[in-house]
Amino acid sequence: MVSRIGGVIGGPIVTTVALSGGARLAQFAAGLLVTLAAVLLIGEAFARLALPKAVGGQLEPDAQQPRIYRPDPQIGADFRSFDDFRKFNAAILDKLGPLDLKKPTWLLFGNSFVQGPGHLADTAERTLPDTRIVALRRFVELPLRAAEARQLLANGLRPQRIFFVMVPIDTVQVGRRPLSFIDVRPDGAFANRMRWPDPPWTSVVTGSRLATIAWIRSGRAGGDLSFDIRRVSDVPSLRVQDDLSRILNHLAETSRRYRVPVTVVAVPNRDQVFGRAGFGFQDTLAQLSQRAGLDFLDVRQPFVDASDKLSLFVPDWHFTGRGNALLVQELVEHDKRGVAKSVKLP
Repeated sequence: MVSRIGGVIGGPIVTTVALSGGARLAQFAAGLLVTLAAVLLIGEAFARLALPKAVGGQLEPDAQQPRIYRPDPQIGADFRSFDDFRKFNAAILDKLGPLDLKKPTWLLFGNSFVQGPGHLADTAERTLPDTRIVALRRFVELPLRAAEARQLLANGLRPQRIFFVMVPIDTVQVGRRPLSFIDVRPDGAFANRMRWPDPPWTSVVTGSRLATIAWIRSGRAGGDLSFDIRRVSDVPSLRVQDDLSRILNHLAETSRRYRVPVTVVAVPNRDQVFGRAGFGFQDTLAQLSQRAGLDFLDVRQPFVDASDKLSLFVPDWHFTGRGNALLVQELVEHDKRGVAKSVKLP
């Protein structure tokens, strides 16, 4: 009896509680969706107004970047004009004086190992007071170093030799961003071309700034997803070799056009000096330089043979004064030997 009454009385009560729980769950789900939508809308608006610094450069060139470039079919970008180039390097070029000055001159290109304070260019100036050392003391992308050489020679500079210095880490620039992924904007800014996901996700990612940021942070927006920075000392991939060849061929054309010898200098990094990596980068660069008709100098041996190797490096693994002096001595001895027979000067 009690069970029957309980069943009669309890049935509707239980049903009522169940319906209330379902309604509350639906209300919670609706509220959650509204909250998430609001957060996404706010995030989208904020992302469009202020991009995170970590990804902003992938989408829009830095506002402080000079607008002085033009597209180039061979190396991706070049300077728009010599006036733009000169203004960009005014501090050095004004100090240098006339480009066509009749004085023994070396023209040096490279990354911070060359251009940085106290490094190769500064050491060469101190070591060779009778030689004018021309180095722009500014970091630019690897292909733009070849463009700089042509700008200077086209406007009167005639060095007795160009030393185009490369370290394995230089492959990172063309490794992560192939030359075909250089994007020069209409205003002259140097920018990156993005790799977008395959359809149908292309429109989803390009239509949302938040989705674009997520795509960049995933690491899949770069030009070469197979490039591995941990293996810069090894033989570069065929794709990277092709880009390096385009840069070296541009440099070789400049050398022949203005009858100035160019020596490509391969400098070892710390892993190679300490025997923790091979020399695939140097061996490949030698082959590419020879194919382009450029002189080549591999300075690995004096560094590998040096006693107290640790004294060659400062804590950030650039060279110490001893390391830079060793490098300058190699350049001096090579310059005395003259242009290699493989250099194709008309």
